Amino acid sequence: MKIFLSEEALSLVKNNHIFVDTCVFLDLASLKKDDRDEFENKLLQFTKQGSIFVTVEPVVVEFYLGSSQADLKIKKSYINHLIESTLPVRVLNKIVLDSLIVEYGRYARGNVSYTDLCLGVAVKQFPNSLVLTRNYKDFPLKIFDCRAVFTLHLNRETRAYCFYSYRGLIKKKRAKIREEKDNIPF
Repeated sequence: MKIFLSEEALSLVKNNHIFVDTCVFLDLASLKKDDRDEFENKLLQFTKQGSIFVTVEPVVVEFYLGSSQADLKIKKSYINHLIESTLPVRVLNKIVLDSLIVEYGRYARGNVSYTDLCLGVAVKQFPNSLVLTRNYKDFPLKIFDCRAVFTLHLNRETRAYCFYSYRGLIKKKRAKIREEKDNIPF
């Protein structure tokens, strides 16, 4: 396994709260012990840069779902080892939630899970925070910025992880576009 993480990526996410998505935990759980340890050590480099790994309750629940008693114990150790604290859903601001739902618009229907919506609300509500995920479809670039990327190369696949921040909905200025079309320069 090879992990490519640039110094620039490390510096871009310095001193942030990083909300970890379920897919990161699922990936950790799926790796062989040596690869898992290497991946965890690479993630912990961000904490050496002043970042803090956190998550929201729905991520933890989603990760635990389908576990046997033995699996649950192992999964809890992954969470406890990487995560500083878990944000309860009740802390998420309803006004921020409503505004993010509007920003997602029709795209959200069938494309965004409750868990990912909670992560998006957390990043919007707490401006000095990022989401770490490899599910790029859950955080559309019309609302979120990809601040940094690192890749994990396994034997048969490559996984790209992104750090997303909230930037707000980008609206096309149709009036300006029409005006430019009407004022043809020749």
